[in-house]
Amino acid sequence: PDMQSNFSSIFQNIDGNKTNFDAFSLELDRIAKKFQIIGLAETNICAEESTVYRLEGYNSFYQDKHINKVKGSGVALYVKESLNAVVNNELSWVTKNLETLFITVLDDEPLHVGVL
Repeated sequence: PDMQSNFSSIFQNIDGNKTNFDAFSLELDRIAKKFQIIGLAETNICAEESTVYRLEGYNSFYQDKHINKVKGSGVALYVKESLNAVVNNELSWVTKNLETLFITVLDDEPLHVGVL
């Protein structure tokens, strides 16, 4: 796929996967456009819990939330299965002030996408 000319994404501050992920998933199903990348903030879960939160047709990438934060922490990216994406560790980290997760979509021209 030509990522540069057909790129589409959506972002949501989900305010907790445990309480809002199912409703968000249903809303995505109502949208005819299937975004290539979906970014989420404030998932409030650790990466180990991410397998519970699946979106059909997407691979998920979760950044661990800050260890001392219960709420307002955790970021994630969902990438269409047809895309070859890897985590960009140089740009992905967790500190007490900032959480980042970046992926690189490997294509003719690599595309870097992130969520903060």
